[in-house]
Amino acid sequence: MLAAIQGNVYLSRLKLKDQPEVIEKLDNIELLDIRAADMVKQLLTFARKDRVEMHALALKPFIKEAYKLAQAAIPENIELVCDTCQEDLIINGDATQLQQALMNLLNNARDAVSDEKHPKICCRLSAFIPTDEFHTNHPDLNGVRFAELIIRDNGSGISHELMDKIFEPFFTTKGVGEGTGLGLAMVYGAIQSHGGMIEAKSVPGEGTAFCVYLPLKEGTENVEKDDSTIVHGHGETILLVDDEESMRTTTEEVLASLGYKVISAGNGEEALQVFRAHQNDISLVITDIVMPKVGGVELAKSLRKLDDTPIIFATGYDKGQAMSAEDQVDQSIIISKPFSFEKLSQIIRSMLAPD
Repeated sequence: MLAAIQGNVYLSRLKLKDQPEVIEKLDNIELLDIRAADMVKQLLTFARKDRVEMHALALKPFIKEAYKLAQAAIPENIELVCDTCQEDLIINGDATQLQQALMNLLNNARDAVSDEKHPKICCRLSAFIPTDEFHTNHPDLNGVRFAELIIRDNGSGISHELMDKIFEPFFTTKGVGEGTGLGLAMVYGAIQSHGGMIEAKSVPGEGTAFCVYLPLKEGTENVEKDDSTIVHGHGETILLVDDEESMRTTTEEVLASLGYKVISAGNGEEALQVFRAHQNDISLVITDIVMPKVGGVELAKSLRKLDDTPIIFATGYDKGQAMSAEDQVDQSIIISKPFSFEKLSQIIRSMLAPD
């Protein structure tokens, strides 16, 4: 469903190029769609009891993106300020975990200032060089430099009696039905899993500040950047196989907009029949992996008995779980749903016209 949503957002953006305000809303939908998909992947990872994979992550653009999303959830009467430093601040992190942690902190701040006459939330990101005192107070933290993220509100504050309990699971100062008590506990765990630390500072009647410290990666880091370049086709025919009708019809329309002819099938059995009938015309196959009757892997092995047409496997499941090493075939690649259609266009061209 998330993949189909992303496809419809892509198609809507094509038709609304002259309406920047609508494009901005579509961009927000796409960002939320990607984050939701990342959360599903993270849940699948937790269900397998594996460790979440960390990647080089630039905090400055990440915080700006998160701030943009937070604006939709925070009432307009609350002044929301975001101040970021010039440096990108590269950490080793998981964007989904950090997104959830940041949203929890911002939501807490929103609730804290709900009764204030002039409510204000400030978010500040900067580089931090620890002092000897800092190392003494936090001997478990390793790192030469840190990213310091401070979420500050001008709410009612937290009493000294409660400060030692705020990160405990199921502890909440909110009314019955208003909070689970898991928000700050989740934030605490996420920051710890990144080798960092979070502390709270509060003065009753003056507000609260949550200070997050994350160790920076030193040296030159290659941070993967989104490439939004669309690469169009030249009238080649693609066989699209997916048992989810909404995903199939949306992807078919996107591929047509990219300049391809599309033949579609609802499962591997049907796709094999279609391929045999149009084998000389089909230049590439895009197939789901888990389907009724005949799945993508079985389909690919049958196709390999006929020729070496390039195959793109698309799956909403974990890649390693959906396809083992023994299942892989030559001239193929596997991508995760929901995928970027910009990236898909690049992959298709690289497989049809390799350098």
